[in-house]
Amino acid sequence: MDNFAIIRIFYKGDKETHSVEFKDSYFEAQQRYYNIIATDLANPDVTYQAAYIINAAGLMLDGKVFDRTPEPEPEEEA
Repeated sequence: MDNFAIIRIFYKGDKETHSVEFKDSYFEAQQRYYNIIATDLANPDVTYQAAYIINAAGLMLDGKVFDRTPEPEPEEEA
């Protein structure tokens, strides 16, 4: 029985990718969760990432968001 969901969302430029994986134990869920975070942080092309662990009751047990979206260039005054 899958008791934990690991939800992943990330952007490379304008392209959004997301996935959901299921694990039977909290330890397995944590392993995958931290692997996702490390992999996405190591990739300079990923500008935004979010990962969450959610239990079978729908409670978020852990979650991280890293927003590395480039700041827009300031407009020059005329």
